[in-house]
This record gives sequence, structure tokens and C-alpha cells, in this order.
Amino acid sequence: MTKSLESGMAAVPQKTPGARGLLLRAGGLLLLATSGSLAGVVVHVGAMYGMHWPPRTDQYLVVLQLGAATALFIWLPWVVIGRTTLTFDKVSPGQRLLKCGAAVGCGTLTLCAAVPAFSADRLGQAVFGCSAAWLAIEVSRSNGIVLERPSCSPDRRQRRRETWSITESVLAACAMGAALTFVLLQILLRLDVGALPVMEGGQLSTLGLGGIGDLLAMVVWTVAIEDVVIVAAVAALLTAARRPAWQIYTTICVVEVLLHAYFGLPAIGMALYAARRVWLYRRYQRLLPLVVGHALFDLLGGLLMPLPLSYRVLVVVSLLIVVHLMERRVMAVADEPERIGEAVPVADPEKEISCDR
Repeated sequence: MTKSLESGMAAVPQKTPGARGLLLRAGGLLLLATSGSLAGVVVHVGAMYGMHWPPRTDQYLVVLQLGAATALFIWLPWVVIGRTTLTFDKVSPGQRLLKCGAAVGCGTLTLCAAVPAFSADRLGQAVFGCSAAWLAIEVSRSNGIVLERPSCSPDRRQRRRETWSITESVLAACAMGAALTFVLLQILLRLDVGALPVMEGGQLSTLGLGGIGDLLAMVVWTVAIEDVVIVAAVAALLTAARRPAWQIYTTICVVEVLLHAYFGLPAIGMALYAARRVWLYRRYQRLLPLVVGHALFDLLGGLLMPLPLSYRVLVVVSLLIVVHLMERRVMAVADEPERIGEAVPVADPEKEISCDR
């Protein structure tokens, strides 16, 4: 198994469309998943530059979100029905009915959650994110792509070791991107360059997160949209379309920077955070560690953000010690033999492991 995204392209024996069809699907997923958020960011950035938007701007944003929810309501059942009726996708009539019913129900719930009269704070946003993530998985699967590659190691300890290593790398990638953005933010705030406005308040207040419920809903939306749709599905579809690596990295990094443009110019620091996560996914094709690592970082960051900087540093140092101890335990268990008297070979981390599919 080659630890790269190309190794998983033919995991499902389905007829893959041409490059243009794959590009259209990737673009459609990006547009559907990010249009509402990008529109909100445009309004926020415009306000930073002193622009005065029409009074009905909020209504236009609601209409845009309703349009995205309607498109998802149509697209998700269409893909599920199309995939489950193919002869090589072995499902019973009962399973087919259950999956199609779940897709219709999920699309209906997403449509209802987009209506202001039915949505509850950030809950509607979280519902939309989960539905978009399911759509991305179904679109990828219908094109012969499985977003989560099972590990080729027959030893569960080695699989655990790989999962831990990837999750730790994702946490480091998020920390590097956040640190670079924070440094740029502080530098620009002290320079006070009027032509380059930056976010003056905290990130939680800027995003309108008022409590733990809002934070949890935002974390769900973030990992669903950014990890499942933008990084995993788009990278997989563009790879299947034989796009060069620089186009894949550029597309995803630009979208990620635009989604974080409420920081102002410091949002360019999020390109590092995006590029590293894309590299990890393209190499290992492991979606679950990507989601878990990102969710843990955002949840921890959201909980620590209201605290003074000295307290945040103390908590982070304590957590680093705990993580180090956990890592030593996981790695020690991974190095133990599966059965008494049987040695388990440990892979050389400097060499890329490969096993043919």
C-alpha cells in the first residue's frame, strides 16, 4: 500500500467520469459548502474597510443559505439513489430504501435548519456541515474514491501508532497556522496601518460565539466543511482528475484563507495550516485522524481563548506534558510484540512504506 492519495482511487470498482466531470463535482462541493460562509466573510471584511452594506444584506445571506440547503436537498438523495441502484454496489432492497430515506430525511432537516424560524442559533450551521460532509463522502464514493483508507498493517498496534502519529501531526499543523496568524495579527495591530485593517476583537466575539453550545456547533461545522469537504473530498477529486499537486494545494489554501479572512491580512497565515493538512491527507489518506486532531485543537482553543495569556500558556504546557506521556505509552505498546515470542517489525520512519493493492 503506497501511503499516498493515488493508492485509494480505485477502492470502489465504479466507472470514474472524465477529468471535467470530476472538476465540476469538486467545484460544486466547494461552492455549496462555502458560499454562505464566504458571503458572510465578504460582508465582514467590507465593514472593516468602512463599507456600508444595504439594510437587506442579512436577508440576502439567508436566501443564499437557503439556496445552498436546497441544492444539498436535491443533490444528496440523487447521489445516494444513483449509487445504491448500481449493480456492483451490493445492497439489499431494504438497505437501499433505508439509505435513500436517510438521505431524503437529512436533506429535509438541512433545508428546515436553514430557515431562520426553525434554526436554533448555530445548530442549523452544524446540521448543514454534517449534511455537506455526507454529500462529499457520497460524491467521492460514487466516483470510485474512498476518503478513508484502511491501514495495510495487519498489526493493530502498528495501526494505532500510525493513527496517533497522524493526529499529532494535525494538531501541530493547526498550532503552527494559528501561531503564525496570531503573530501577524499582533504585528499589524502594533503597526496600526490604516490601509491594512485587522481583526481588533477576539475570534470568538468576531464569530458571534456566545457559549459552549455555539462553540461545539462551530467545531462540528468546521471539521465537516474544512476537513471532509475542502481537504479530503476536493483533494481526492482533483487527484483523480490528474491535476498537478500545485493546483490542489493552491485551490485548498486559497479557500481556507478566504474562510478566515475575518482576521484581515493575518489570514494568510492559515495557508500554512491548510497546506500541511493537505500534505498529511495526500500522503496517508486518513480522514479520521484529520477530523479528530482538528476538532480537539479548535475545541481546546475555544475554551482557552477567554483566559488570560499566562493561564493559556500554563494550560498548554500542562497538556503538552500529558500528550507526551500518552505518546510514550502508545508508542511503547505499539512496539510490543502481538504475541509472546513473536517479534513485530517496526517500520523505518525515514522510508515510505508501500504495499500493492
